[in-house]
Amino acid sequence: MNEDRLREALREAPVPVEKEARERARALVRAADPPSPSTTPRHRGRRALQVALALGLIAALVSPAGAAIRHWVRDAVQAGREPSLPALTSLPAPGSLLVDSPRGPWVVRADGSKRLLGDYAQSAWSPHGLFVAATGRHQLAAVDPEGNVHWTLSRLGPVRNPAWSPDGYRIAYLDGKELRVVAGDGTGDRPLARHVAPVAPAWQPGTLRRLAFLDLAGRVEVVQADSGRSVFDVSSGPGTIGLSWSADGARLLVVRRSGLQIFDGQGRPLWQAQAPAGMRVQAGALARDGKQVTAVVSTRSEAQSEVLLLGPGGEKRRLFGGLGRFGGIVYSPDGRWLLVAWRSADQWLFLSPAHSRRIVAISDISRQFDPGTTSPPRFPSVAGWCCSAPQPQG
Repeated sequence: MNEDRLREALREAPVPVEKEARERARALVRAADPPSPSTTPRHRGRRALQVALALGLIAALVSPAGAAIRHWVRDAVQAGREPSLPALTSLPAPGSLLVDSPRGPWVVRADGSKRLLGDYAQSAWSPHGLFVAATGRHQLAAVDPEGNVHWTLSRLGPVRNPAWSPDGYRIAYLDGKELRVVAGDGTGDRPLARHVAPVAPAWQPGTLRRLAFLDLAGRVEVVQADSGRSVFDVSSGPGTIGLSWSADGARLLVVRRSGLQIFDGQGRPLWQAQAPAGMRVQAGALARDGKQVTAVVSTRSEAQSEVLLLGPGGEKRRLFGGLGRFGGIVYSPDGRWLLVAWRSADQWLFLSPAHSRRIVAISDISRQFDPGTTSPPRFPSVAGWCCSAPQPQG
C-alpha cells in the first residue's frame, strides 16, 4: 500500500468505540459550559440550543453516516484544493476534449464518455474534429475519434507538436529541429524550415495557410506554408513557450516566461503585459474575441499560482488562485468556459471568465486517464477542445 492509499484509509476509518466517543463529547461540552445560577431563561434556552447543535455535529462526524460529511469537510478545507466532484461525468459546454496521457490520447465527449486512441505521445484535432493527428517517437498518424488509423508516415528524428491547418488540407509537425508539412491525406511530406525551436507551430485561421513558428535564434516567423514565402518575423526574446492566433486570425499571441506580446496580422505590436513581480508565465490563451488574454502565472518556486484575465491598457482581473502549480489552459469552442489544469491538486477546473464564482472542479484526474496503473499516475495534458458538432469537412 502506497502512502496516498494509506492516508485515505486512515481518513475513512470508523471512529473506534463510537458510543464511548459520544459520551466523552457530552462531558466536554458540559465542562465547557457549566450551568450558572444567574443564567436567565433566555440565556438558558440559547445555551441549550448551542449545546444541542454541538452534540449533533459531533454525533454526525463520529457516526458511519458522517463519513460523507468528513469527506466534504476535508475537501473544503484542505490546502491547495477546490471542493470537487470525484469524476468527470460531463463537460460544461458542447464539444469534445483531446487529452494526452501516459497511455496515449483520449477523446472525451460532452457526456463524459472517453475513448483511448492508441499508443501515441501527442495529438491535435483536425479543424472540424473528424480526425486527430497523433505522433509517436518516429511516426505521424491520422486517426479518427474511434481510434481507426487512416494513414501513417515515419521519420528519423523525434516527431512531435502536430498542428492541423484550419482548412484541413495540411498538417505541420516537428521532426527533430526541422519543421515539416504534409497534406491531410498523408501525401507530399516535405521540409518547410530548419533550426526550429521545440514550440508547437500555430496556423493562422483563414484560407491563406500561414504558419507561425519559433526558430532557434528566438524569432517568431510567419510563412506561407505552400510557397515558403516569409510574411513577417518578429523578435520574441528568450523564454518563449507558446504561439497562438485569435479565432479571426487578426492577432498573434506570443507567450514568454516573462510576459505576453500581441501582434496584428502584419507583425505590428499591439500591446503587451509583463508577469507580476516575482512570478512567471506558465501558459496563455487568447479569448475568442481576441481582445483579452487569459494567463497562468506562478511564483518561481511554483508554491502558488493564479489565473489572470489581461487586456490592453493594463487591464487585469484575477479569475482564480491556489497553492502549487497550474498547467495548461484551453477555451471551450463557444468561448464561455475555460479549462485550467491544476497539477499540484490533481484537479481540472472549469471556470467561467464572465462569472468568476462559477467553478466546476474535478478530482483524481491522473488516475482517470491512467486507470489500473500500479505506480503513481502522471498528470495528463489537454491538447484541445474542439467543435460544438462535427462538420462534413476534415
